[in-house]
Amino acid sequence: MIDPAFRGKGLGRALSTECVARAKRDGAPAIALHTSPIMTVALPMYLRMGFLKAHDVPPIFGVPYAVYTKAL
Repeated sequence: MIDPAFRGKGLGRALSTECVARAKRDGAPAIALHTSPIMTVALPMYLRMGFLKAHDVPPIFGVPYAVYTKAL
């Protein structure tokens, strides 16, 4: 989660892009994350980055979550 004072500056995208780059560098065939619809900025960003919903996972404290993957 990005501190509210720093939101909208591209930090989440930069961090996510770096994670993808490191996974590629390390020869990973894919990268995965879990997120929730309550992440109203992050989830659309991950979808724009090419992550696809793989499957739902059990809720955490009643909040729905799913795993998203991106082939590298």
